[in-house]
Amino acid sequence: MAGRAVSTIDLRKRVHLFLVFLTLSAHCVAGATEDPEGVALNILDAQSIPWDERFRLGSKETSKGKLLYSNNEGSALFYVEFSPGWTAQNTERHYHNFAEWGYVLDGNFLLYEFVSPNQEKGTLVDMRQGTWMYRPAFSIHGNRGDAMDKQRVTPGSTQLLFVEGGKNYTLDPSSKRYTEDWKSVKQFTHPHFQHTARPSIMEWEEDGELPGVLMKLLHDEMSGGFRAKLRYAPPGWTYSKAPAGFYYNQAQRFVYILNGDLKINSSLASNASSESQIVTKDFLIEQPPKSIWHWESGPLTQSGVMWIDVTYAKGTRSGHGPIEQPKTAP
Repeated sequence: MAGRAVSTIDLRKRVHLFLVFLTLSAHCVAGATEDPEGVALNILDAQSIPWDERFRLGSKETSKGKLLYSNNEGSALFYVEFSPGWTAQNTERHYHNFAEWGYVLDGNFLLYEFVSPNQEKGTLVDMRQGTWMYRPAFSIHGNRGDAMDKQRVTPGSTQLLFVEGGKNYTLDPSSKRYTEDWKSVKQFTHPHFQHTARPSIMEWEEDGELPGVLMKLLHDEMSGGFRAKLRYAPPGWTYSKAPAGFYYNQAQRFVYILNGDLKINSSLASNASSESQIVTKDFLIEQPPKSIWHWESGPLTQSGVMWIDVTYAKGTRSGHGPIEQPKTAP
């Protein structure tokens, strides 16, 4: 998605060096207790995390980044910002042997997509505020240096980007990173974009799991075990179903607050200071396997809330589906 491809080795080195974020590491399912209360939610305010140039995805002068989550599988969630006029350090056509997903929080991000390694120009995709992207492995993309020059001033943007971790392959023979591994790929794939902020393209629907909540289904890979939703709860929303607590034995869930406020039961959070907490824009809540998400009684949002809700069947890699049904908390 972003302008600079990050190799697995580089990514792991960065993650291991960034010791302050070790507490964000995912809980290993094999080591989890059978008691769901033995595992905590992880709650993080993205705005409290300092910028770190090791996690920027463009040139040093025109981009910056933060690491919000990482684990020993090589997966990582980045919060990245591109200034107007930003430049990419790697504009080559490339693909990954892993999946990634992202969401444009604000601004515009221009990207070229390719259906074949024999294609050089590709198709321009204008990712705007509210654009969701799911990119499967072996999907060719790039920023195209000549196109960035023609733009003169590339637009700025802020994005979430989750990489499942693996290896990147460039298709530019003049690059020192070039190999001919692409010739052994049996089938290249294509990304999936959802322009969620444009109601003429994507409309809200009733959310069957949360009465009173509206949702836009962003991705649902049933056999692959990956699901993503955009959810909205109106002001004064209450959770009317019972029971109010649930957990997964293997599934991993992420909630990212886009706007508004949401009251959650934080008594089981790793950094809990009270029984409940109000999370607002740019808060990330990780629900690892065996950890309990508990909806409290009474109004849960004062001004309304919109959030991204992502679930993996197992770990943080696609391909381990289907996603299990949630279990009732004891």
